Amino acid sequence: MKAKSIDEAKNMAQSQSLETKYKDEAVYIIYCNRTEYFYIDTNSLLRTWEQLKGYYENGVYTAEN
Repeated sequence: MKAKSIDEAKNMAQSQSLETKYKDEAVYIIYCNRTEYFYIDTNSLLRTWEQLKGYYENGVYTAEN
């Protein structure tokens, strides 16, 4: 999934992390400099032009610095 703002991305990631399908699995928020979108995914693989912003696990947000 992709979102234009960080707040929209956080809402989408939190709701996905609360689903029983993703229990005890991290849902990552990744920002892409090339497309200027935030992507929500369970795969934390980052490319050179992407930056990890944080992740949700069981509805709890953890920010990356």
